[in-house]
Amino acid sequence: MKKRSLLALTTCLALCVPASVAGGAQNTPMAAMSTAQTSNDTDVLFMEVMTMSNLTEIQTSELALKKTSSPSVKAYAQEMIAVHTKAQAELNALAQAKGIKLADKPGADQRLQYNKLTTLSGAAFDAEYKKVQVDGHAMTLKLIQTYRTVAKDAQAAAYAAKNQPVVAQHLDHAKMLPGS
Repeated sequence: MKKRSLLALTTCLALCVPASVAGGAQNTPMAAMSTAQTSNDTDVLFMEVMTMSNLTEIQTSELALKKTSSPSVKAYAQEMIAVHTKAQAELNALAQAKGIKLADKPGADQRLQYNKLTTLSGAAFDAEYKKVQVDGHAMTLKLIQTYRTVAKDAQAAAYAAKNQPVVAQHLDHAKMLPGS
């Protein structure tokens, strides 16, 4: 079972971590690299993917505040900004205490989603924002569940345990947003 969980975590990380983090970037200066770009440590990779998730939630929700006219989308976006900013501050403190440098922007795939959102407006924006939120929170929830079965770092595992019900709640709320 533990082998299957590790395989699921590895698969999720492969899908979540952009190629530059997984080792695809060749000309990135070492000082600009996050620790995950030079490590295969499960705990470090978990913190990196959670960082990208938090940063994506903040970035796309800031955009939602500018682009939507829906009160429910605005309220949800404000909640995402507040909660994910706090969660990222906690993760930054944890990483700093361990000498881990985390990414400072979402992954390439997440930035593409953001770029797509910038081209939309009205109901089309709300529907795509909902899709990004549902898909992102579902993936993050699965990541947390899988990570918790293979975590080695007690503090990172505690962060995952603390945030799992929050992410599940965000997923439930995202499913209720307007849009198809």
